[in-house]
Amino acid sequence: MIRRPPDDVRAVPERGERVLAWGRDRAGRPVVASEAALYLSRDGDDPERLPYSGIVRATWSDPVLDVVLATTEAGRRRVDLAIPGEVPPTLRERVMASIVVSRRVDLVAGGAALISARRVAGSDRLAWSVSFDAGLDPGDPELRAAADAAITAIRAETGL
Repeated sequence: MIRRPPDDVRAVPERGERVLAWGRDRAGRPVVASEAALYLSRDGDDPERLPYSGIVRATWSDPVLDVVLATTEAGRRRVDLAIPGEVPPTLRERVMASIVVSRRVDLVAGGAALISARRVAGSDRLAWSVSFDAGLDPGDPELRAAADAAITAIRAETGL
């Protein structure tokens, strides 16, 4: 029998998004995987919405859920889950399902990046992201130009 999520869990996702899985962090706050995003609760604030299209990688090593985000400014989120529920496997499935194409490309000066195109839930749009290797400066114009050229080549090759 599937248990209906508690009221505080059902209140987390944006209107129109269905709760697929939920758990609780060490403070007892809900952690929710909806159809479109992962929601992490924050002290005294509204939960943070992390769309699956913006998640590069998520790893689960009980009790820590580690989420790496596509944008350098956003970085990563780590949360200790006291009750993981089905959040880790649901998150993995949703992130993997969002990937249309993902390629590791060599850039200038021996650096590389992971370039991905992801489905944006609820639309026909694709979100492209570039995750540079550690130590590379994402603000470097030469690296950005090389990444943009790689995206253009991937789009031409795949018809995206």
